[in-house]
Amino acid sequence: MKRTTLRAAGISAIAAVAIGIAAPAASAATTAPVRTVAAVQSADVTTTGAPGLNIASQAPAPSPVDVAAVQNAAENAKGKAFIELLKRTGGLFAKAVSKAKEGHSAFREWMGKQNIAVKAAWYLLAGGTQSWVIDYLMNL
Repeated sequence: MKRTTLRAAGISAIAAVAIGIAAPAASAATTAPVRTVAAVQSADVTTTGAPGLNIASQAPAPSPVDVAAVQNAAENAKGKAFIELLKRTGGLFAKAVSKAKEGHSAFREWMGKQNIAVKAAWYLLAGGTQSWVIDYLMNL
């Protein structure tokens, strides 16, 4: 095997690990539905013979988490990891930018002709993330 093939395979493995870690982190950031719980404090005054005193207060509800924003952040992290892969792989980044400026279909066709390491990292991305990467490269 050539040195460049091994290097590209290693970089794609690093990108796959980075992409694989971003999705579980996003799902861990989402919260389960929260139930409001009443905090009850009670104190008995036995020395004076007065009945027990119960004070109930409701805890404030936490702010809702925007699930779509968390998922978008995770997808952007995956896309940035793929762009870093392109930057580290020879002159591939400059070619990727030029193909992205030609349009989505031209970029996808060009990506299908790349070596297996780069294609594997590309296909690990979801369709929305692939579009985000192409748009990002298009605006460079």
